[in-house]
Parts: sequence; C-alpha cells; structure tokens
Amino acid sequence: MSADYPPPPWETFGQARFAAFLVDASRVRPPQGFEVEARLGRCVGILGFVDYVAPSPLVYREILWMPARVRARLADGSVARGWYVAKMLVDDARSLAAGRALWALPKQLARFADEGERVRMDGEDGARIEWTARALAGVRARGSIVTLSRRDATLVRFRGEFRGRVAPAPGRVRVAGLDGTWQGLDGARPLGPGVSLRDFRARMLPPRTASI
Repeated sequence: MSADYPPPPWETFGQARFAAFLVDASRVRPPQGFEVEARLGRCVGILGFVDYVAPSPLVYREILWMPARVRARLADGSVARGWYVAKMLVDDARSLAAGRALWALPKQLARFADEGERVRMDGEDGARIEWTARALAGVRARGSIVTLSRRDATLVRFRGEFRGRVAPAPGRVRVAGLDGTWQGLDGARPLGPGVSLRDFRARMLPPRTASI
C-alpha cells in the first residue's frame, strides 16, 4: 500500500451521484460514544458514487455508504454531529492510505466498471453493487458534508465543501454479497429518485480532532 498522497486540503473535480434510503436503525453500529439520530426505529442513509477526475490531486472512483447521521458528546461537553461512514471502497491505494491515516475512514479496495449511466463495483469484501441512474436537467448549487469517525479516544471530523450542477437522477441500485459491515444497506428502502452532482468542484479540508 502506497502512502504517497498529498496533504489536505484537496481541490477535487468530477462527477457524483447520491441516493437516500430508509434504514433500520437497529442495524447501524457506529463507534462507541456515537449516537444514531433515528425516529421510530428508522434513520436516513446515503449511498454515494464519486468519480474524481483530473486535475484532482488523486484520480480515483469510490462508493460510500453512510447509514445514519450521528452525534457524539465531546470531553469538553459540546456535541458534534455528522454522517457516520460505515463503508468506503476506492480503486486507488493512495486514496485508501490517505482516508485511513488522515480522516480515520474505513476505506477498502474495489474494482469499478463505469459505463455511462451504469456503474458496477466489486469490492474486496465480496460486495457487488450495480447502480444505473439517469441525470436530468439541473441547477447550479453548493453545499457541504461533515462525517465523524473515531480513532481510539479521538473524534476525527472530515468536512468537504462543493459546488456543481445538481439534478434528479432516477435509477435503480442492485446489491449482492453484502456482509454485516454494510450495516443495513441490504433491505433498506429507497427514498426518492436520487440526485447527481455534475462537473463539481470540491474542497476536502484537513481533519479536525477532539477528545471524546
């Protein structure tokens, strides 16, 4: 595994798609000290596919599964909130090393086949995902995302800021070979048509840490 990755912040470019799912909260198992934000035993999870292209500092593809938003009480009494990343699979060893070392993200390796509207992933954990989506006309938008991870007694926060063209992206996700580490994706119910983020520019900020 190569550790030859650039230091953050990363200025990245590419295409992405995201889909929301209704998840059985009892199947989500975040790190100790994290509390799932659920209602009536259900929470909202997000599946994402991102294709980072040049001139991004690293060019690779990834699929990520965030089964819930979580909150964590820090040692100083404050509360941090963000998405919990249960799975993140990439096709670049440098991205894998950086994700684990910098942001404590559970990255694994995968193979991807990108055929326009259809994306196929075969993960080293045996998971197989096929995702077909059709992007419709969209509008320019900007936003941000925060994830929370834990390394020993330290909370590690990732923040990404992005802008691009957001559009509905109706489609279908097929999954197979998912083990328990996928925490509820199998059996989750789709919520809406999904969205695409085309021609995005995003900034991945350096990690922020705090004691739990």
